[in-house]
Amino acid sequence: MWYRQSEQSAGKWRIYSLWLVYRVLGKWAVQLVLWPVFAFIYPWCRTARAAISDYYRILGVQPRPFRHLLGFAQQMMDKTDVCTLAKNPPRMEVKGDAGWDKGAFLVSTHLGTIEVLPALARKGVKVPHVHAFQQLSHDAVFTGLFLRHLGNRFTLHAVEDIGVETAVEMKEAIARGDLVLMAGDRLSAGGSAALKHDFLGRTCSFPKGVFVFARLMEAPVYATTCVKTGFNAYEVHVKRLGGDLLDDYVRFLESEVRRYPYQWFQFYDFFDT
Repeated sequence: MWYRQSEQSAGKWRIYSLWLVYRVLGKWAVQLVLWPVFAFIYPWCRTARAAISDYYRILGVQPRPFRHLLGFAQQMMDKTDVCTLAKNPPRMEVKGDAGWDKGAFLVSTHLGTIEVLPALARKGVKVPHVHAFQQLSHDAVFTGLFLRHLGNRFTLHAVEDIGVETAVEMKEAIARGDLVLMAGDRLSAGGSAALKHDFLGRTCSFPKGVFVFARLMEAPVYATTCVKTGFNAYEVHVKRLGGDLLDDYVRFLESEVRRYPYQWFQFYDFFDT
């Protein structure tokens, strides 16, 4: 599973150096620096390359592993900028169902980069406070840097610490108009309960806890992606989920993956059943 994989060449000083380049010289400079850095790292990304090769075969798209992984690194820098520096946040557009920004539960995906969502404020869109759940014990180097400089746009919560009191707190947050966000396409290290569903013609595992938690909120539930559409430009796609949350979510995810195949950032054997 993904949580058993270690960070690939993510040394503390290597990541911090890239962040400093971004902070001092801006987005264009870090884009240039990323190419040679990633060319050095790429040969060691064997597990990730194998996983996306399997994904390319299943989806039937042209293999572009280097560009795919480089795109992930570039979007991680956009994520870091939006959530910590706000130096040059991307241009944003919103497409899909309305109502998601008035107190709701968002089920995100690992297609694109959902963390750039607060950049909508640049367009004058009032984005509520976001409570995002993440496996904080994983990718410790990147997460450590991220948390150290995190502004007031997000509150990150550890998936490992979810309990009964968490549900009460999040329900109150939604009632205040906040957003609660969990990824619906990745099992957590501590959550072995899974729901099986057909995805791209294969039976895959989805986290049961996320969809149970969404029901407990007694609030509107939306699936959402944040996909890159150009240099420093993203689109937010949202779809309100109906009675069968998992089926609606998977259908939405399939549609998005087919439209943006090279932004699927699942670098482990997702199709393992």
